[in-house]
Amino acid sequence: MIKKIKDIYEKHKLIIRYLFFGLITTILSLVACYITVKAASLIWHDENGDPNAIADSLGSITQWIVGVLVAFFTNKLWVFTNAEKGARATFKQLFVFSGSRVGTFFIEWLINLGIIALLDDLFSYNAPIIPLGFMDFELSSRIWAKVASSIIVVITNYYISKLIVFRKKNQVTKELN
Repeated sequence: MIKKIKDIYEKHKLIIRYLFFGLITTILSLVACYITVKAASLIWHDENGDPNAIADSLGSITQWIVGVLVAFFTNKLWVFTNAEKGARATFKQLFVFSGSRVGTFFIEWLINLGIIALLDDLFSYNAPIIPLGFMDFELSSRIWAKVASSIIVVITNYYISKLIVFRKKNQVTKELN
């Protein structure tokens, strides 16, 4: 059994590491967002003391920056380990990585809007309510859109990282042939 697990890990090591560090990145970026919103809401809040749009925006910006930096360095150090090394290569990779993440952000945004419009406007989607005991969870079109766009973006980011950002020189032409 353990040998079988090791064999599966060896066969899919890159993808397993990518998903594992993606989970770590998500957790750290959400914590950074939460801390930023809490701190910012001491200054920017509504009449009830809840965070306003400025505090929420600062949290989202912090979440994105922390997410990109953590993802970049974990991918470089532990996922795509045979990428080019050195300060010059690292800065170039960080620039391309950040740019690609901006690009996939807009892809995610467009997919979200498209799925929400498709479900709500075209199909008149009626979201089921799932009782969880302490609260009700609405399985809205926004949830479906987020799930679908997240899957597409994770796959897109993986291939951009593998084939463009963290490749050795001439690796792309070898892998595409």
